Amino acid sequence: MSTSSMPATAPADDFRATALPIAAATFASLIGLGMLAPAMPIIARETGSDVTAAGLMIGSFGVARLLLASPSGLMTDRIGAARTAMAGLVVLALASFAGFFAKSFAPLVLSIAAQGAGSSLFATAAMTALVLKAGPQHRGRAMTWFQTAILLSFSVGPVIGGQAVSLFGSHVPFLVQGVLAAAALFAVRLMPQTAGARPQAAAATAPGVNLWTIALLAGSLGAFAAFFSRIAVAWNIVPVVALSTFAMDPSTLGWIIGAGTALNLAAMPVLPRLIDDWGARPTFLLSATVNAVAVLALYLLPSVAMLWIATAVVLLATGVMIPAATTLALTGAAPQTMGRLMGLVRTAGDTGMAIGPIVVPAFVTFGGFNMLAGLFVCLAVTLVPLAAVFGLRPRATT
Repeated sequence: MSTSSMPATAPADDFRATALPIAAATFASLIGLGMLAPAMPIIARETGSDVTAAGLMIGSFGVARLLLASPSGLMTDRIGAARTAMAGLVVLALASFAGFFAKSFAPLVLSIAAQGAGSSLFATAAMTALVLKAGPQHRGRAMTWFQTAILLSFSVGPVIGGQAVSLFGSHVPFLVQGVLAAAALFAVRLMPQTAGARPQAAAATAPGVNLWTIALLAGSLGAFAAFFSRIAVAWNIVPVVALSTFAMDPSTLGWIIGAGTALNLAAMPVLPRLIDDWGARPTFLLSATVNAVAVLALYLLPSVAMLWIATAVVLLATGVMIPAATTLALTGAAPQTMGRLMGLVRTAGDTGMAIGPIVVPAFVTFGGFNMLAGLFVCLAVTLVPLAAVFGLRPRATT
């Protein structure tokens, strides 16, 4: 199917027929990453790595996603969403199996980076297919489907990961991810070809096409902040505080992250109404404000109870920020450039995902602070797009 043959707004049943296989493949492609959350502190100890090196391992996933984000958008416009998604899942599966057998720092970094590359190809193709299928008036619905699959994998992943790591060792998440990524290839076969015709590819890369708008810049900045805060809090700050300060075991840590993500998942049914009806701009402003308050509360009132509460609120708030920011960034986007635009937005988000796990531990280590001080970095990063989106005129986001 080409973009020119897509209706402006897909009927609900027609959209679900596309969304279900994409959501299933998205879940299968990311559950291994969720399982790694409780495993990373143990892997760091096993490889003799410090907190910063552990951050580099997780950060390598985001760096690879970042480097492939824009190229994957061009690839989606040129050869189609289904082919791009399949290529990504093959890379993800092979890299995951390699990570299972890697026992030292360098091979682990390379395998996790390769997983990020495969994930980047798949994610851009999947998001583009959903947005084009939903139409411009229902992009919130499209992003909610994608976000729901991600959150489901992250809510189940840490819980399963905590139990599996305790029983079978720290490397079992790699094996699970490899098997599920391979299985996801069957679901992606049902994905429609949303792009790939030569005229569309030419239009997407034509010199006269202006991709940059104020909404794109503000939304991309918001995506950066959401991913930065979400990954730094859930994958760096909370695990270290839980295991070191409060002497929790990996299983409990998995439940903390999983419970927060499950709360985010429970809010997903109302997101299309918020983003499509109320608006992407006010939805982002509300969720970013809530995130800032939760981050500050965790620093000021550190306790086991606050660790549970603040983690849940941060995961909920950033889970709303991401689809709201993406929808905001795509305001006025043309179908023939959608893959490229999605790549640009993902570049911003993946930059946050890549540098968050590196910047926060480095700030703590070189500044001589405790890990909770890293929350100030997350707070500052959240306040910048909050001010930028607040300054947007509402008519620029409709």
